[in-house]
Amino acid sequence: MLFVGGFAADDKLFGITPEMSKFIEPYIEKARATFPAVKKKYIAGDYVRENRQLDVQIELADKDGTKEMVFLMVSQCLGNRFQGIIVNEIQRLKEYKEGDAVFFSQDQVKNWVVVDSKGNEEGNYVGKAIEAYDSGMVGVFFEVVFRKGKFEFKYQDAKSAKYQNSVDGIVSQEIIAELDKRLKALYEKKWREGQKFEEGKPFYTYGVYDFRTGEVKP
Repeated sequence: MLFVGGFAADDKLFGITPEMSKFIEPYIEKARATFPAVKKKYIAGDYVRENRQLDVQIELADKDGTKEMVFLMVSQCLGNRFQGIIVNEIQRLKEYKEGDAVFFSQDQVKNWVVVDSKGNEEGNYVGKAIEAYDSGMVGVFFEVVFRKGKFEFKYQDAKSAKYQNSVDGIVSQEIIAELDKRLKALYEKKWREGQKFEEGKPFYTYGVYDFRTGEVKP
């Protein structure tokens, strides 16, 4: 089972199967749909003030037609035109290398990620989806508080997660709600059977979602 995380520039997107290519299409569309808001924050200087870096993934090609998805650190934005610096090691291309400056347009963007100095990520829907697909299963974390005989569950999103494994944007709200319901029933059963829980003290638990079968546990 995978707890999704990792640094953006470590993600690779080449040599994928047709099945995986079809699987990630919705996540590419999600990245494209959310990028205008990210661009707006970049232009406003928000990420500089927050000491965070904006990276995007685009497809580059050599003259012979060889293609590869690469990560670029965005260094300049002029309308719908951008300049970026290649920040990952090139695997297949011969005409590009890490550190090269590349100009690209907004419609070339297939993925985006905002990263801080500790590697915490916002976005990266495509990268996280590929990791989840490779693993099959992902952990979905919740904070739990026991009060007056009832359990309160809170999904640990990117802003509140205690672990670098946020699945924001790749696990649907329906799946999160289903896991919330199942985990709540499980812990209520444990309490009825005599297990003790400290009043008002948060603890953490997780459910499991299988990307390939759609199965959820518990």
